[in-house]
Amino acid sequence: MSSSIYLDLLFLKKCIKIENVATLDETLLILTTVAIGDKRGNINMMEEKSVSPTPGSKSKKMNLFANIVFILAIVSLLGYQYYDKIHKEYIYNALALTFGESNTVEYGTKAVDTVSFVENVENGTIVDYTKELDTTNVGVVRLRYEVEKENVTKEFVYEVEVVDTKLPEIAFHKDTIYVYVGNNYNVRNNIKSVTDEIDGNLNYVTEVPTENIGYYTVNTNYNYKATGTYQVEVVAVDKNGNESKAKYSIKVINKPQPKPTYNGKASVDTSSVVNAARSLLGSRYVYGGTNPATGFDCSGFVHYVYSLFGKNLGTTTHAILRNGYAVSRENMQPGDIIVWSTLSNNSPTHVSIYVGGNTMIHAANPRKGVISTSVTDWERYGGGHIVSIRRV
Repeated sequence: MSSSIYLDLLFLKKCIKIENVATLDETLLILTTVAIGDKRGNINMMEEKSVSPTPGSKSKKMNLFANIVFILAIVSLLGYQYYDKIHKEYIYNALALTFGESNTVEYGTKAVDTVSFVENVENGTIVDYTKELDTTNVGVVRLRYEVEKENVTKEFVYEVEVVDTKLPEIAFHKDTIYVYVGNNYNVRNNIKSVTDEIDGNLNYVTEVPTENIGYYTVNTNYNYKATGTYQVEVVAVDKNGNESKAKYSIKVINKPQPKPTYNGKASVDTSSVVNAARSLLGSRYVYGGTNPATGFDCSGFVHYVYSLFGKNLGTTTHAILRNGYAVSRENMQPGDIIVWSTLSNNSPTHVSIYVGGNTMIHAANPRKGVISTSVTDWERYGGGHIVSIRRV
């Protein structure tokens, strides 16, 4: 390699590092100056002297040719680099992602496919993306997608909002609770559950917490000392501030005045009542059921048996309690109705028909249906206590 070319290369290296060289034209101008500059002589010198070529003129021509070739090579290289840059910019600008209209995800959703948000990929392929979407907290989540074509990559960011639209669920055991006047009742006893689908059970509080999330409380005007119908409202707020409200009623009623113990006969043929009750053994238990075709609950069973003999006792334990005459346990006879309670306020919760020999027949529960049970065993193993014995 000639010393001139070597010097040109060194100078080119230096030029490439110069930050102020902004355009291809400026670079070519520098290269041209190097190649045909006055410091090493050029063809103009020969023209000015108008003399025959000297022995060194051949070397100068060769040197000039080499410089021209070098310049053309550099021009080609820079041209290619310029073209490559423009081409990559074109590809980069052409890369595009189109996202769907939906950009929300429900709080607590598991295994969300983040690619499903992409509706279309233009001029490229998704090579990397955010694979897991955290839905344990509400708010905006940024998803990253990287698209590539011909070694050109472009990053896209898509914002997805995690939202909690599901309200807490409040469930009661009964829509209405009956309480005798003077007997206090814990209003929370009728609350079956207060839950959030994702966060689980909510805790009861007497005072609303400062952050006002993740709890339930009870509001009521209930007064057990006065008869009337009272509302109990349960307010539940989940950890994301969603609020639910639900109500049930408490009816405070006067306790039936005890009637003098009755020793007279029943108004129906009690042996026929006992036989009718025994004929229904094995019937299934259905809440609210009042006939053998569909099944019975406890009060529906007693109502049906006595309806066979022209008696309409009603289809609730409270209604049945108000029928007939009260008799003592010692004077209990087959065909009498036993009224039970599992509550401290003696509100009736179950009824059965006594058939003699310390045995009763009743619609016990959904698992057992209509069965024959020892009266003392029912008392001993959680059936409740006897509130009244009625003779119709």
